[in-house]
Amino acid sequence: MLRLPAILFFLIFSFSLHGVQRFHSTVEESQWKVKSSPIYCELLHPISHYGDGRFVFSSGGELAFQLRVLMSAPRESVASLYSIAPFWRNIYQKELAQLTISKGEMPVYVGGSLALRMLYELQEGRDPTFHYKDWAGYEDDVYVAISSVNFHKQVDKFRKCVSEALPYGAERVKDVTVYFAVNKHHLTKKQRKRLKNIILFSSLDENMRIQLKGYADSRGRKRYNVKLSERRSRAVEKYLISQGVPAEQISYRSFGEGQPVASNRHSRGRTHNRRVEVIISMD
Repeated sequence: MLRLPAILFFLIFSFSLHGVQRFHSTVEESQWKVKSSPIYCELLHPISHYGDGRFVFSSGGELAFQLRVLMSAPRESVASLYSIAPFWRNIYQKELAQLTISKGEMPVYVGGSLALRMLYELQEGRDPTFHYKDWAGYEDDVYVAISSVNFHKQVDKFRKCVSEALPYGAERVKDVTVYFAVNKHHLTKKQRKRLKNIILFSSLDENMRIQLKGYADSRGRKRYNVKLSERRSRAVEKYLISQGVPAEQISYRSFGEGQPVASNRHSRGRTHNRRVEVIISMD
């Protein structure tokens, strides 16, 4: 039978295996930073020794909050989200939601109305706080607080960015096709208009890449059609560059009469084959 001192030692040692880890920015450290463009808005809060929390909004999408970490989450688990008043205010704590923690560098994603609720709590001077068990498996309680200190200095800039963001996203500029008349390669006013969104988004996102694929119908010699399809690709490239698109973001290939999308036996089919496909991708 264990003696009383041995039992006490065992209990004390057992409890000592379970601790509390707290991550937050001090009053002096707490910062909020805004990044804005017509297609992307971000309100970022660094968290000392942990990572950061950020509200994000992309054109055509929803407001969201992302919790990002320096050390990736090794497995899925669950977390509780609370709203907690800072220590210098009256005691306040309210559970807002139960969340799923995902593997990787962005373990927590909060979207829609709950992200708006987090904004509201911060504006009220309360700290949204995540609670979960230590990923290392030692069952420590981990608390990650999003500080409301200095939040009010930047939130209006973020809201302004969201309100002025374009109502559509980069998907609107994908798979644009410019069609040409017989033996023509110069761009008409109507064709240039189809490139308007591409020009706009390329100026906003330096990671955008534009691939041009030029084609011709099967009338004429193959060698001539290859040259014609190249002139069409180059005409689109030249126009994009003239409108401010960096040349290094553009590449092109010419296929002549190859890869037709319709039969070349009929004029309607040939109309669809005289084209330049403008394909957008993001690095």
